[in-house]
Amino acid sequence: MPRRGAKGRRMGGRIFVCVTCDRYASPAADAPSPGRALAGALQARARADGEGLAVRTVQCLNGCPHPCTAALRMPGKCMIRFSGLTIEDAPALIQAAQDYAESADGNLPAEAMPPRLRSKISLRVALSAGAGPPVA
Repeated sequence: MPRRGAKGRRMGGRIFVCVTCDRYASPAADAPSPGRALAGALQARARADGEGLAVRTVQCLNGCPHPCTAALRMPGKCMIRFSGLTIEDAPALIQAAQDYAESADGNLPAEAMPPRLRSKISLRVALSAGAGPPVA
């Protein structure tokens, strides 16, 4: 049975968002970078939905050729990175994070992802047998 948050909704996982995306384009002086805009949209949506979702911002996820980039990562699970994201992808990314958090190993097939994210999976890093403890 899925874990539930305070409002009875499913618990989310962690989404890491690159805030330097798009590092090669200069946003207007009064506008956030596209990565910061995506992170803000994810945070606002998760708060409004009452999801137990952590949105963490990072300086780079090595997806520079195809900004914006975000990743799903939790201890003991593979990592999935998405590229070419926009703020319109926020609801689908939250859904993917929930499914990822509820999975045993995080290795969700593309068919299990929300349709708008399937073509945006840019990297999977599987856990290696005998590897050290995963990074939180």
